[in-house]
Amino acid sequence: KQWYQRRVRGHDSAGEDDLEEEEELELDTKQKHSLTIRVQKKILGKTFTKTLIGLIDEDTGIILNTLYQLIKEHTGQADKAKKIIKYLIRFLIKVGVFFKNNAFNDAEMILFSEFKAKYRTTALTFISFSEVNYTYDRELLVDYFGCVFDLLRNLIKRHISPKSLDRLDVVQEVMKDGTLLDALFDYDDIETGLSRHLSVICCKLKNLIDDEKI
Repeated sequence: KQWYQRRVRGHDSAGEDDLEEEEELELDTKQKHSLTIRVQKKILGKTFTKTLIGLIDEDTGIILNTLYQLIKEHTGQADKAKKIIKYLIRFLIKVGVFFKNNAFNDAEMILFSEFKAKYRTTALTFISFSEVNYTYDRELLVDYFGCVFDLLRNLIKRHISPKSLDRLDVVQEVMKDGTLLDALFDYDDIETGLSRHLSVICCKLKNLIDDEKI
């Protein structure tokens, strides 16, 4: 099993208790709408592994697991790699929760569209660099990642705590690590180096693009 699908057992009761508490409250429509988002965020914070299995598709799950392996090997720190992927998963799911509950205002919906477009462009560029040897451009890819994270920050900053924004910075720092990207796109070490993970990531990104999920 992938590492983030372990430890599911023992978390179920927390989410169920939160849902029961929500159902017992009598609030007006606006308050109920706000509470639903807060409760879902709380549940995700406690039981993201359980929620992940239902909300993260197989291709994205494989990408996340490969990123975990990549970061672990690059840093030599399994705990750090788990923390980064855990943060990343939470942000992905929270964006989905906010969108599903119509939490984004008009300005944020424009940002949401820009975020999706830049995310797709970055994925296509990533794939292109993998398919055509020696076309990798570290500066361009770092810039694209920076734009994606800047758009994400502006999109969700109204809805999350300063502590969560700090966690987003932690994820961004790793994803924009030029030495990590250099190792991933080392065309001369495709068999044994970190670049052996590249084909898996790109294969799954293609599937997501073909399925119009990004």
